[in-house]
Amino acid sequence: MEEKIEKIYIIPALFLKYRDDGNALLKCLQGDTIVDRAFEPKILKKIKSPSLLFICVETGNNVMKISIANASEYEKLFHKKWSVLFK
Repeated sequence: MEEKIEKIYIIPALFLKYRDDGNALLKCLQGDTIVDRAFEPKILKKIKSPSLLFICVETGNNVMKISIANASEYEKLFHKKWSVLFK
């Protein structure tokens, strides 16, 4: 079956810590709600010093992918648009 991406969601997030089970805990802004989400640590293995992150979720016909990117160069934008994450 052919994969067709229909929507891409970009979610700003902060790295909080590694939990006792080894998973990475991220503070994510989903709409107007702040939620803590756990991710397998391997998704962060290529990111040095993760603190500010973008979670990219691609959805569509026969596809759902998630990736995480370092967003440290957008620190000013985080403080301006998503300051609620720092509270």
